[in-house]
Amino acid sequence: MSPRCPHAALQHAEPHPAPYSVYEQMRAEHGPIIPVELGEGVYGWLVTDYETIVSWSRDTTLFTRDSRMWKDLREGRIPAASPLMAMMAPGRSIGTTDGSEHQRLRGAVVDSLRTLSEPRIVQSTRDVADRLVDSFCESGEADLLNDYGRVLPLFVMADLCGFSEEQATGYAVASRSAMLGIEPAESVETIRRILSEILRDRRENPGDDLVSRLVHHPAGLTEEEAFHQLRRVMGAANEPVAALVDGALRMILGNPHLAARVRDSLSTLEDVVDQVLWKDPPISHFPVLYPRADVPVGGGRVIRAGEPVLVAAAAANHFYARENAREMAETANRAHMAWGIGPHRCPAQREAVAMGTEALRVLLGRLPGLRTAVPQEELRWRLAVHFWSPIRLPAAFPSQKPVNTPVEGWEAVEEEVAAGKRPAPLFSFLRFWRR
Repeated sequence: MSPRCPHAALQHAEPHPAPYSVYEQMRAEHGPIIPVELGEGVYGWLVTDYETIVSWSRDTTLFTRDSRMWKDLREGRIPAASPLMAMMAPGRSIGTTDGSEHQRLRGAVVDSLRTLSEPRIVQSTRDVADRLVDSFCESGEADLLNDYGRVLPLFVMADLCGFSEEQATGYAVASRSAMLGIEPAESVETIRRILSEILRDRRENPGDDLVSRLVHHPAGLTEEEAFHQLRRVMGAANEPVAALVDGALRMILGNPHLAARVRDSLSTLEDVVDQVLWKDPPISHFPVLYPRADVPVGGGRVIRAGEPVLVAAAAANHFYARENAREMAETANRAHMAWGIGPHRCPAQREAVAMGTEALRVLLGRLPGLRTAVPQEELRWRLAVHFWSPIRLPAAFPSQKPVNTPVEGWEAVEEEVAAGKRPAPLFSFLRFWRR
């Protein structure tokens, strides 16, 4: 691919009101396989065609997930501090390995996740959801994305992994800071320290939790392998679940008749989640494929071996669903790519859907009269290389009483937290999160 070839920009400086219109413009100019700029002087491709993604994701002979194949990285053009390395750095995780190594690592993750029963996931989600709603229900207003959707999966996964409250709050703060670009190097180091500490403890003191099952799995993961799998599982549960909750709330709150049906029927809520996974899926431009050989893509264009190919499952799902709306309305079709496809399909989709569905059920049940506080056309998205993510979802509702009573002496504890004399326990942390 010549650097003089016109490239579409994946990253936009200003928030955007309609991300799918950007895809439409790119497809109109380049077709469904789009040459894109990933960073200054760094180029790749974005594939937005449903059938092409299905074919390429299943072709493990031509394509690999191993970013050691990334041509620019191999030739020294990607500095270690590049923001692209956060998602594209080589590593021994289920997302960046192939073949027998991938099967061994994936087996450890899948087997560990299977020990989590759905009732256990739902109960943990319900507990965290109630405490989150308690933190803002009296105010009559909240940012449902940042006060709820983005916080909930962090704490649910922390609970399922057996984190202490201090570890959970530390991880949540570091994760949010990393996402917002606040002291990113320090935030990443905090995440590594907390996860490594937990992994070491569970090797010596196993318990009834996900981390214990992962580190003691017969696959015999090394410390570094266990760290990468745990970070992958924790990260995969965060922004995707938040985006799923956000997409479902926008759909429900934008349709009063649907909102009424959802409050009365769990099956209707599950149908909404399915629709969101088709029409507005939570993962934008991930995973990344690397061709082992040159791939002609029509019009004289060629994807060279080692050039990154970003899978735009959200765009592909969206346009496929729109172009086949009649057929999809006549049958239940769950062949979306929201959780990936092929041997690298997300191993935690059951957990993510259960978490997102219960989070929606609790929120809608706890806050009758919930509505968006601004017209939906005023909502904006942050367009970055790998994630085109919503920025906020302001909402209003009649004030409600909390369902949980804070533990005795919480006012004194919060004063100590504010003075930096102790870490914030969860009930206190949730109050400070919104400030």
